[in-house]
Amino acid sequence: MIQVKRYTAPTYAEALIKAKNELGADALIVDTKKVRVGGVLGLFQKTLTELTVAVDRPDPNAPAAAPASPRAAAPQAPAAVPVPPVASFRPPTLPPSATAALEQEIASLRSAVNRLVTQQEDRAALERLSPFGRKTFDTLVARGVEPDAALEVCIKLTEKGDDKLWLHAEVTRLLAPFQPTRLIPGQRKVAALVGPTGVGKTTTLAKLAAHFALVQGQKVGLITADSFRIAAIEQLRVYGDILGIPLHAVDSPPEMALALQQTADCDVVLVDTGGRNHKDPERMAELKETLAVLRPDEIHLVVSLTANPRDAYELLEYYGPLGVNRLLFTKVDEASCPGLMINMRRRCPYPVGYITCGQSVPDDIMPADQVDFAHILLGA
Repeated sequence: MIQVKRYTAPTYAEALIKAKNELGADALIVDTKKVRVGGVLGLFQKTLTELTVAVDRPDPNAPAAAPASPRAAAPQAPAAVPVPPVASFRPPTLPPSATAALEQEIASLRSAVNRLVTQQEDRAALERLSPFGRKTFDTLVARGVEPDAALEVCIKLTEKGDDKLWLHAEVTRLLAPFQPTRLIPGQRKVAALVGPTGVGKTTTLAKLAAHFALVQGQKVGLITADSFRIAAIEQLRVYGDILGIPLHAVDSPPEMALALQQTADCDVVLVDTGGRNHKDPERMAELKETLAVLRPDEIHLVVSLTANPRDAYELLEYYGPLGVNRLLFTKVDEASCPGLMINMRRRCPYPVGYITCGQSVPDDIMPADQVDFAHILLGA
């Protein structure tokens, strides 16, 4: 007779233990799911794991076999002594969903243990920091640097005897290398800016154009593929008129190819790709097609330091496959957590090209190799 029962518990493992304790090792898991229980009017409910378990048991109501009559029984040969079977344990076969749930519970438990151990080790390391090291740790964390990175720096700082010159050099090292656009005489350089809307790509492109045209005296070409925002095109056209640089607005790969031909005699060509919803596959496919025709020497991923860190890290996942080879940080002057720069560098191999720190063109942009990052991150 097949007996079926259901067991609920906060986790899969606890429900499984309940089932095995009552029904034995031969019980089989036939279904697992999450259920919500308790609460008032649908509020404050708890989510539990429910297992449906089956086991084959003898039917207690089945009639017992009648004993054979002694007279009718034929003479029997001596019974052979049975050899007991070798004891073996055969674990029950779990369905894929149950196996995955159990693996998830084990992984969660392992992760929790690892976090606990790490927290205890970090707490002990913090207690060993010098007073200046602890103050520096608090400052770095308050400025947005991830605690594990800040702690690593401050442990070394304590070992270095609170050497402030070493600290400034270490902050710079964490962000290095720096690779702003370098022009080679006689070779045109094509640089494209990519990134989501609102990070300041158009203003940054104007700053770069002014820097190369006014400061370095180079011949600059401007191309914009931002056909979604007419205001952005007009803004860039105004900057171009002031600098004496014609703007080429394109709306398709063939137009991009033509614009490249028209800027063939320029020393540097700067391209505004326009904002894209990086979670929209169609928009990202269009951007990929544009870059395939453009074939830029440099692709700068523009990241606003006022962005939510999770959103910023996500940009690396979506834009990285397009060929990004530089990071360009904007809105440094508005950021309360500029430590995002260090966190981004720890997650990707792309060097930092430039930072911007205001709306003024061309003043509020700096090549990364000329920036005092220790001042930005430590206020010193």
